[in-house]
Amino acid sequence: MPSGTGDEHGRGSSSSSDGRAGGPGDGVSLVVHRRIDAAQDAAYAAWQARVEERLAARPGFVRRETFPPNPPFQDDWIVIEHFRDLAAVREWLQSDDRRALLGEVNDLDVGNDELHIVSEDGRRPERVASVLISTKVDAGREAAFVAWQREISEAEARFDGFLGHRVERPVPGVQDEWVTVLTFDAEEHLDAWIDSSERAELVRRGGEFGVGARLTKSSYGFGFWSKAPEPDPVFHSNLIVLLVLYPVVFLWGYFVAEPLLDSHGVPFWLSLFIGNLVSTQLLGWFLAPWAFRMFRWWTHGLGSVRTQVLGYLLLAALYAASMALYAWLLSLR
Repeated sequence: MPSGTGDEHGRGSSSSSDGRAGGPGDGVSLVVHRRIDAAQDAAYAAWQARVEERLAARPGFVRRETFPPNPPFQDDWIVIEHFRDLAAVREWLQSDDRRALLGEVNDLDVGNDELHIVSEDGRRPERVASVLISTKVDAGREAAFVAWQREISEAEARFDGFLGHRVERPVPGVQDEWVTVLTFDAEEHLDAWIDSSERAELVRRGGEFGVGARLTKSSYGFGFWSKAPEPDPVFHSNLIVLLVLYPVVFLWGYFVAEPLLDSHGVPFWLSLFIGNLVSTQLLGWFLAPWAFRMFRWWTHGLGSVRTQVLGYLLLAALYAASMALYAWLLSLR
């Protein structure tokens, strides 16, 4: 999912079925990343307009945001489709309308293709279950493989716990195979899909694509602090962490380390370790998650330059206020 300002990523367009702006509590979003041949951007933009027309009439659709590429900040087209609930997302993914529309642009892709289902408040499980599938695709069969993968993602959406489907193209000299990553919210849900008769039938119909494919399972976290489908921009994240880290370090030193540890002969190296142990636990479990929630409008809002400037100004004011407070505390000694 893109982060930062709408200007950095290119001006995004938005449509809504009911004219209201969908907020964080509106339901479930479908996030799609797609790399398109730059020469075909106009054709793809026109296709996006047709998609919006079809979606506007569908029950459960709320609004749609389209963010065209703007290198070097963003190379993919990114589309966020907001729905009232998961059932509406699944109906759209499995609809004949969507299938027919995708058939119109199969030849425009030149890069990876990603699809993610996320809640509007950005929450995802801390640990998820994934399977990585490596497939050798013969030259000239790439479009057929992509179409087959999209058919698979439609079927996956019917299964409980489905979170995402990502297709990565080969990288010459680095990776010769196509890599598909499927993500579910729990291992039992992933296994239900892997062992299902629906998947077996799709693999059978895929013919050569299913021959020799290698499956590797894994479990991993998706941003413990931000709880977002993808990590926040590093610069934004670091500034937010600093906002809560600085007070913890100062207050620990002022009220605990100096009067209770250092003044009683505790070695500096041990006092420092204890301070870091306490501060990292407070930061990881309580303060950083809270701070990321408070600043989600800035890190994940896809807002305007004005929104970004307000975020930076607010952080600067909070930094200044905390430093002034600590300077005042030190002056009392």
